[in-house]
Amino acid sequence: MLNGGSFGVKVIELIDELEKLVERSPRIPFTERILIEGGVLLDYLDRLRTMLPDELRQAQWIQQEKERLLAEAQQQAKELLAEAEQKARQLVQETELVRQARIEAGEITNRAQRLAMEIRTRAVAYADEVLGELENYIMQVLSSIRQGRQELEAYRPSSSPVVSLEDQRPGANAQ
Repeated sequence: MLNGGSFGVKVIELIDELEKLVERSPRIPFTERILIEGGVLLDYLDRLRTMLPDELRQAQWIQQEKERLLAEAQQQAKELLAEAEQKARQLVQETELVRQARIEAGEITNRAQRLAMEIRTRAVAYADEVLGELENYIMQVLSSIRQGRQELEAYRPSSSPVVSLEDQRPGANAQ
């Protein structure tokens, strides 16, 4: 189960550290830009990435699993259809057997189609349920982050320039 409270606290603590880093970083004279070492910033990004809940990492796996299940269902249906066709060819020799083969092939085909549809329906429903839960969790996390940022705004001096992380990239807005 997700522990949104602990996650939110850790993210806010890391945001606080980033804010202190920005405040302590040397300023470029006559600009609102600051200097931050790329390695330090990458370290913070790595730490943020490791804080992401497993559910976010599992979202891609869920999508791949859904596709695998759909492909597996289609393969099973093809195999069942091929089996039915093979049986039908073998029974063509005699008219009664031909009639029986057609009936059986139709039943196998119908079963294969129902099975494929059932597997597909279950896979889509499962993926939708998991993605819905993930969406709700992400919305909660996003709400916590927004709340944290709003709380941080109360501590920001009104005369302090706002520095974008993009402004800190080497070569950004170089003229």
